[in-house]
Formats: sequence, C-alpha cells, structure tokens
Amino acid sequence: MAIEVLPAFLLNKEAWSDFVAYLREVPIPARRKKEVIVEWAGFTGVALTREMVREVLGVEADNI
Repeated sequence: MAIEVLPAFLLNKEAWSDFVAYLREVPIPARRKKEVIVEWAGFTGVALTREMVREVLGVEADNI
C-alpha cells in the first residue's frame, strides 16, 4: 500500500484524524503502515513526529 491508493480526501493535513482511523484498520504489517505514514507526511508537508507514529501503531511503534 502506498499513498497512491488512499482515498483522495485523506491526502491533506487536515485529514490527520481520518487518516489515522483509516490506517489503523488496514490489514498490513506495522512496518508498512509506518512507511505509509512517512509518505503521507512528505506528501502533505506535515513534520512527522514519533507521537504521530505512536498514534497509529500504539506501543508497536517502539519496535520499528
């Protein structure tokens, strides 16, 4: 999964909470979810933080 397959309404920084909810439900490995978060942040111009990754992955974020 890459940002190209995300619904268009999720591809802006104001959609962060919707993006989080969507990505939490996608059945892909945590490492790939982190890659999608990094791509999303780069595309939207958002400065990525560890807290953002934790918001999606929870405690599993510390293992990646």
